[in-house]
Amino acid sequence: MKAFLALAALSLVQAAPEGCTLTDEQIWSSDSAVAEQVRPTPIDSVDGGLTYLGFKPEYVACESCSNSWTSGFGRSYNYNYAWNSEVAMRSFHEDTAKGWNKKTKWYKSCPGFYEKDSWFSWSPKCVIPKDTKFLGETCESKSQCDSDFVKGYVDTTCAPTNNDESDPQWKCVLDEDSGMVSPYANTCSCFGLIWCESSDCNGNQCVLSTMDMKKHCKYADEDPFFGTSCSNCRASENSCKAWGGADPSTVDTSSVGIGAGVVGLGCVGLVGGVAMNRKRKLKQANKDSQESLELTAGGAGAV
Repeated sequence: MKAFLALAALSLVQAAPEGCTLTDEQIWSSDSAVAEQVRPTPIDSVDGGLTYLGFKPEYVACESCSNSWTSGFGRSYNYNYAWNSEVAMRSFHEDTAKGWNKKTKWYKSCPGFYEKDSWFSWSPKCVIPKDTKFLGETCESKSQCDSDFVKGYVDTTCAPTNNDESDPQWKCVLDEDSGMVSPYANTCSCFGLIWCESSDCNGNQCVLSTMDMKKHCKYADEDPFFGTSCSNCRASENSCKAWGGADPSTVDTSSVGIGAGVVGLGCVGLVGGVAMNRKRKLKQANKDSQESLELTAGGAGAV
């Protein structure tokens, strides 16, 4: 078993990014003791496993947009995908300093993306639109989560957070947390030949799979030509920006999202196996054909 896990892990290894002070062995180690030295405190996955988000602040230069991988001690991401999670939370925008809940004149507009709570008042208040949803909130479509309030700052979507077809519990989650339910649990339909947006997927992509030649919901996917979401990986060429023009490498609000229970809603580890999950990149044609290889051991199931 150990030999198999070691061989599988080696297939994932990439050279350490420039400026990184960690060795390749430390970055890709399957030793929990090493993980504790270079990675932050893990979060609990919904299946009882652990998920490590990137590296400790002093090793932020070691982040890379590689796929997540899972070993005996939990799932590891080589980037902290929740670094800007606070911006995707309602509490961040319910701030009078940003213009929320402030009165304005009937002839003036509200700042940012707030809207007037009434068109028939002489001094309406500026509020968040009722159809706008934030991390952890119940949603009906991706557009509710990927609103103007978070667009460009955080990559979010609307995905099921309960592996029960009769009670999927759709919520706004970070893109990387959208894998609670296997995409092969259900089929979907739309007019596109290979991919297209579908109401069956609550506004997410419905993609033709090369595994069974049927279409399935892919909640982390974007339209390969017209997708507009940024990447939660700070090392990406299309990285999400920090609020107020700050340097993303110096920002980390993941503890806020974790503390509020809105990070890790759909994290599912493969304890006992080694898995490799694709990280969606924008403008990439037919991403489904590049579905990641998942290596499992000890009876571990695929995500």
